[in-house]
Amino acid sequence: MISRDLAMDIGIVLSDSFAYAQEALVGKWARWAIFILLALPVSLIQFVFDPKKIMTGTSINWAAIPWGQIALLVIAGVLLSFFISGYSVRIYRGVKPAPEFNDWAGLFVDGIKLAIVWLLWILPLLIVLVAGALFALVMFVSSSATSSTPNIAILLFVILILLLEFVLLIIVLFFGILGAVRFARTGSIREGIRVSAILNTIRTMGWMSYILALVVAAVVCIIYAVITGALSVIPYIGWMLVLIVAPFFTIFIARYFTLVYDQGEPQVVPQAPVV
Repeated sequence: MISRDLAMDIGIVLSDSFAYAQEALVGKWARWAIFILLALPVSLIQFVFDPKKIMTGTSINWAAIPWGQIALLVIAGVLLSFFISGYSVRIYRGVKPAPEFNDWAGLFVDGIKLAIVWLLWILPLLIVLVAGALFALVMFVSSSATSSTPNIAILLFVILILLLEFVLLIIVLFFGILGAVRFARTGSIREGIRVSAILNTIRTMGWMSYILALVVAAVVCIIYAVITGALSVIPYIGWMLVLIVAPFFTIFIARYFTLVYDQGEPQVVPQAPVV
């Protein structure tokens, strides 16, 4: 059992998450293949158009873009992503060992619900972004109508909006991550955005412990981005290597935040059903 002192046991959390992801995939090639197939449509978008035919100098040939094929792959990618999100929800519930891909309808519904939870969290960002963009546009049009050159005020306003968006993003991630796990544990979208309950969870584990956990997670994400970035530039097979690595990271990070959440909300860990 992992100790409450997350600051002391962050190494245990990392090693447990790594072992969990390893057990979930190594030797479970069918499960690994399902992950890859579910993520395949988005990866194929890069192959349906030729950038050289679309870009002519500095101009874009919009007619050369295969909008229909891109839209089809995007829609397929979004729909299939709900199954992956639903799988993460099962991990958030504390199932050990890693769950199977079964009850596909349940996976899909859980994935949609998790997407709704995150949409509710990022809604303030979208509102501020849209309102800021509209206000900046009004300022620009107003200055153009009066034949005055757009001044530094517009630039400062845009910078202010971007800074505000950054702060809101940090807040959303700070609460949304635990909110996602709380949703999985309770089955309630409302509980997934219940700030007071999430604050109690953070207080229980300790603010500094949770901040440390987020910093470590950010470092892990950066390392993952560097690895996948390096793999993606490998000719011909780079995109496939990224697809192969991605499931391990998905399971690892889901398990990591599950264990972090457990520091503030101790749960009886359910066992995966025997298939």
